[in-house]
Amino acid sequence: MIPSPTHLVLLPTYNTGPRLREVVAEVLRHWSPVLVVVDGSTDGSERPLLALAATEPALTVQVLPRNAGKGAAVLAGAQFARARGFTHALVMDADGQHPAASIGEFMAVSLRQPATFVLGRPIFPANIPAERRHGRKLSVGLVHLELMGAATVDPLFGFRVYPLAPLLATLGSRAGGRRYDFDTEAVVRLGWAGVPLLNLAAPVRYFSRAEGGVSHFHYLRDNLLLVWMHTRLLAELLVWRWPAMLRHRREWRTAGAALVLLCAGVLSGPAATEPPVLPEHPLDFNAPEWRLVAAAFARQPDVTADFTERRQFPFKTEAVRLSGVVRVSPTRGLSLQYTIPEARIVILDDRGVLVRAPAGERSQPSDPRAAAVNDALRRILRFDLAGLAHDFEPYGQIDGEAWTLVLVPRTETLRRGTGRITVAGEAATIRRIEIRHSAKQVIEITIEPPRPATAFTAEEVKKYFR
Repeated sequence: MIPSPTHLVLLPTYNTGPRLREVVAEVLRHWSPVLVVVDGSTDGSERPLLALAATEPALTVQVLPRNAGKGAAVLAGAQFARARGFTHALVMDADGQHPAASIGEFMAVSLRQPATFVLGRPIFPANIPAERRHGRKLSVGLVHLELMGAATVDPLFGFRVYPLAPLLATLGSRAGGRRYDFDTEAVVRLGWAGVPLLNLAAPVRYFSRAEGGVSHFHYLRDNLLLVWMHTRLLAELLVWRWPAMLRHRREWRTAGAALVLLCAGVLSGPAATEPPVLPEHPLDFNAPEWRLVAAAFARQPDVTADFTERRQFPFKTEAVRLSGVVRVSPTRGLSLQYTIPEARIVILDDRGVLVRAPAGERSQPSDPRAAAVNDALRRILRFDLAGLAHDFEPYGQIDGEAWTLVLVPRTETLRRGTGRITVAGEAATIRRIEIRHSAKQVIEITIEPPRPATAFTAEEVKKYFR
């Protein structure tokens, strides 16, 4: 799975216990990258995660020195992510109650409407205690009043996708909203700031204490905290917030989806990309030397070779290295069989990306930016220069059988999603692929000389392709 350059999953955790490792592994099966913020835990639950992060390039663990509350942990993670170029974070609880299977759906909505605050609307299970279900009604009613009727189904449900810029602007410098008041105060203040709200249904799992469920809610202390929060918010609304809230409501009604699209570029910010490395070598598709390379690719048999992969991310101090065996079939696509740091197979073909791991198969979540990278890689494997030229400005150079191809995205959307792609090879053999989204975010695959050419057996096709 190619990590999203803009959207990550953020899990704040405090003394979650052994369930934490299981939850993080489940989240990694559905999205990449993932940031876990350990809020001063004292139960040692962060130790297995730190060990996992040493070998899992998609996972980062940030350990805070002392417990400061859920809101403080989320804001610390948001600042960490924002400083590394991310624009959005899906925040979810680390105890397993929130649905990891819904991550892809929520992220896809946020990618289409990046200015929107995507809120989860909980679908409660039958075994949830009645007092927990009905106890939320007072908070729902108060927030409905504080937002002057703007729709938010459940301000206490913490499964949601935050646009990081307005979140940090509205709550980053405030003293409140650092503990159990965070989820509710974030909804109200982002609504007051004019951020459009969108509710999306998501199932909830409830674990009793006997099943390993963990709750740090202190009935008296935290209820008093929520009472004081609503008192402050209502007073603030009555004194000076109500005119702006009326204006936002009118804007949301009249602009609708157009407002979302208009705001998309404002909150995301430009992606840092580098200029082409070969500006003096624009590629001519009809040049005889490039036509010979394309013809060699058209005759290419099945290819098997060893490869190494280096991944550099803005949230990692050192590059992560992986290795395995790559198989390329002109008709079936690309198969990367990773052996280090863990066994898995990543298949890239015309139907998208499929990951096969010991735990089972999974398709890549819907992400238009990752889809753009995948489409470019498929065209590169076929050496479809005309198809690539539709989306990229191509530059190239040939020296004997060795050649280098540089693809620079033509649109801002592609620049955000793919960055610059460099491919180098010899004759009909690709030896190196680099996907450079920014100076600090690079994926580089180096391919060894191919093994003797033999057609894939039926067993190999079944195991390594689909």
